[in-house]
Amino acid sequence: MTNFLVKPLLRLSFLLLIVPVIGGAAQSTDDEVVGKVTELSGSAVAMQDAMPRALKNGADIRIGDVLSTARDSRLQIKMVDEAEFSLSERSVFVVQEYFLNQDGKDGNAVIRLMSGAVRAVSGKIAQLDSHPFQMRTEVATIGVRGTEFWGGLLDGVHQFALLSKGAIIVENKAGRVEITTPGDGTSVIGEASAPVAPSTWAPDKLNRASAMTPMKR
Repeated sequence: MTNFLVKPLLRLSFLLLIVPVIGGAAQSTDDEVVGKVTELSGSAVAMQDAMPRALKNGADIRIGDVLSTARDSRLQIKMVDEAEFSLSERSVFVVQEYFLNQDGKDGNAVIRLMSGAVRAVSGKIAQLDSHPFQMRTEVATIGVRGTEFWGGLLDGVHQFALLSKGAIIVENKAGRVEITTPGDGTSVIGEASAPVAPSTWAPDKLNRASAMTPMKR
């Protein structure tokens, strides 16, 4: 088999394997629309029940969707609670749980970043008193308290930064840090290593992270 076919097929096979596992909790509501594509540069797909669908501007995002961006591609989505996510190239991002009651007093959001990077502006769910908004990664879970943040691979390491007022809590079984100063970030080597103490990111580092996940307002 020629090389240009091998990598896409391996990537698709990986997505087919993870959909039943991480989407199981959302199977009963996987037709529920919880967001829309607002910007797309390049190409991206959503996997649902082992079936891919090509995304375009205005396309629906549903519970259980596994979103995947191609090389040199960027994807921005807006959710029902006004939260926004901008995905870098070669990202895999899962909408595991996402709901907000009509009265706006109850909700829950669980998203998972499997690879790549994301810039996120939290919405109404993260502003609820219980802060029921969480992003999971392979090295840590990030709790969000009404803010804008960045997370993903940077310089070969999983890193997370606070971009505006609010707070993020980066936690795994080895430790926990809370970041409350915009511009500060942490890194996590692996799930068995505690997040390092927060420190201020240099402007160049913030700019490189932002360039990976441009966000239009």
